[in-house]
Amino acid sequence: MSSSEPIVSVIVPCFNSEQTIRRCLNALLEQNTSSAYDVTVVDSSRDETPRIVEREFPSVRLIHLDTRTFAGAARNIGVRATRAPFCLMIDSDCIARNDLIERMIASHRDQEYAAVGGSLRNGTPASVSGWTGYLLEFKEFIPAAPRREVDTVPTANVTYRRAALEGHGCFDDDMWLAEDILFNWKMRRAGERILFDPEIEVTHLNRTGWREVLSYQVSLGKCSAEARRRGSLPGNSLLRYPVLIFLMPFVRLMRAAVWLARVDRQAFLMFLLISPMYFVGSCFWSVGFFKGARASGNLS
Repeated sequence: MSSSEPIVSVIVPCFNSEQTIRRCLNALLEQNTSSAYDVTVVDSSRDETPRIVEREFPSVRLIHLDTRTFAGAARNIGVRATRAPFCLMIDSDCIARNDLIERMIASHRDQEYAAVGGSLRNGTPASVSGWTGYLLEFKEFIPAAPRREVDTVPTANVTYRRAALEGHGCFDDDMWLAEDILFNWKMRRAGERILFDPEIEVTHLNRTGWREVLSYQVSLGKCSAEARRRGSLPGNSLLRYPVLIFLMPFVRLMRAAVWLARVDRQAFLMFLLISPMYFVGSCFWSVGFFKGARASGNLS
């Protein structure tokens, strides 16, 4: 990292990340870039994560919180604690390619984007459950996907202009998941532009184990319903017509097949092998969405 005034502030939210934080931070500190940057970890872990950061990464700023803090709220804390004109968000289970910052800044300087996001490579290729969770969550953002303007990008790998972040109020503090979808949609409705560039790449160390993967899909579905309630996102009709929720596993299976067949033949072949579990995962997501819609009072 350069000692000059940073152009990029890298913000890493953490919760019980002792298994992945070393690889994440090592990759960030070894960036091949001409842009000065700093790294801030916002942590609310109960494991060894804060001690690992303190002992092994003295150049990284650690903000340790005593209470469990959701990722969106942790990112907001990181934004308020830094000053660089660009805020790079990366999750603690992601390993950045060594040209990530350089490519991010180049894309931002190419045109006036509010956010530039990158691709996520599957970091658990030997795990069937890992593949299933990976494709359920990130199929539109795999490295083979085309460069394009989008409505949202995952906060596992995205750089925002600080002015856009602060101008649109940052993330909802009280949402566990889907806070990035909600915030990005708010920006899009205001006329902001978001770019997806697959050459800006991280490797994502996915959840593995069926209990972990499927329970996470329930949580994603539940929070997706809440995001749609708060922000009138696309798919809001699911809240008005709940019968459609139970058609979503079939819709998601078909959309995934069409998308992957078009953009990545190898991933498509893997999808064909795991399609029964992809369907099951989509069913768990739909159950979560139904629970979230009912909890928010949209369903009787």
